[in-house]
Amino acid sequence: MDTLDQIALEAGEVEKDQADRLDAIQNPPAPEPIIDPSYGWAQIPAMVGGMLTMAMPELAGVYNEQACIQWGTAMHAVATKHGWEAGETMARFAPEIALTMASLPLVVPVVQVVKARKAAAEAEAERKRRGLTEPGQAPAMAAPEAAQE
Repeated sequence: MDTLDQIALEAGEVEKDQADRLDAIQNPPAPEPIIDPSYGWAQIPAMVGGMLTMAMPELAGVYNEQACIQWGTAMHAVATKHGWEAGETMARFAPEIALTMASLPLVVPVVQVVKARKAAAEAEAERKRRGLTEPGQAPAMAAPEAAQE
């Protein structure tokens, strides 16, 4: 390669470098989206609520998105004070969280059966207390001769 070819090659590289710099100035990369740290902390009550509502469906309205974010905002203030990070905290307890989630399908039916049996035993005790033998039976009437006296 002769000297003129080498100069032309170097000039081309300089021109390309200048064009790349100009392009970077004119078309900056999109900024990274700012993620509110409160949302990271809000995942904790959202997960807990999801687990609890499997066992107690009446809690579904309690663990709504707004309530979880409100908790996450408050937790973020505490976390900032202590130097905690949501992702790091969640990662540290990930195996325990996974175990809890895997246990729920086994535990929830047991809890429901225990509740049902307890309710049935209480209903049976109430029937016996009232002198009834069958569910839905009316109480026994007083003997007619006792009523005539």
